[in-house]
Amino acid sequence: MEPEDFELELPQTWPVGVRDLVENNREALIAYQRERGRIDRLGWTDVRVRMDPPVNPHHAGYDTLLARTEALLRGHRLVGYHCTRLTPAEVDRVRREGLRALSPDLVRARLEALVDAGEMSAAQCRFFLDHPMLQSHLANRHGRRTGLVWLCPNRSTLRGASGVYRLFRSWGGEALYAGFEDDPAVIAVLTALGHPAIVKCAVPLPTDDLHGCRAAHLLSNAVRDQIEHSEPSPTFDWSVRRDLVPSEVLDVITIDDPRFEALTGYRAWAPEHRIG
Repeated sequence: MEPEDFELELPQTWPVGVRDLVENNREALIAYQRERGRIDRLGWTDVRVRMDPPVNPHHAGYDTLLARTEALLRGHRLVGYHCTRLTPAEVDRVRREGLRALSPDLVRARLEALVDAGEMSAAQCRFFLDHPMLQSHLANRHGRRTGLVWLCPNRSTLRGASGVYRLFRSWGGEALYAGFEDDPAVIAVLTALGHPAIVKCAVPLPTDDLHGCRAAHLLSNAVRDQIEHSEPSPTFDWSVRRDLVPSEVLDVITIDDPRFEALTGYRAWAPEHRIG
């Protein structure tokens, strides 16, 4: 079976075997989620239910479906989107070399490349490299960033302006801009560099970062129109603990590409979220 690239929110892209399995078991899947939701709601007001919840009679069938789905996904590639801001030279580099996980060496190399290109002064470069805030972020003292590539496996995430606009607005990612957003002089430097871009990637399954194949999230996506709060949540943030090689980078979609607007709808974002 040839490996396929698939997206969680686009059932038409799922491997044929997965689509058939889900369709043939859709009613059982809905029954499991409805009963799970009913039990959860009982627990909101009854502590006895929280301590000793009743058995969901559909649980065994769900576990079997989950295991079969995970087995069918193995070897295929899950698509994810990396929201960022890149210079033209960086776009070319990502296409040529892949997408590197955050590291002190990567940050230094990117900053020094800007100096070499005349897009940043040596003093500005030194300001960032020596600043305790950046050092703290790279040491993962304010959340895990170093050693990871963050991806959105859900297209719908790209349309949530409040969750992604900072990544598009300021060059360098959260490790660089976080902590400086109230400093107009610093933000003016970061927002003048590069242009908003989406790096579309595809990562083979299973991966350690996905705890298997995330088949449960796919099954939740399959019934999101019938179940208001399916579990696990159909949307999640995805971190990959390694560099992505060039063959795993499907495309780099910059803001001047009509597909960027189609994916994000950014032209209709509120003024405080504008990135253009």
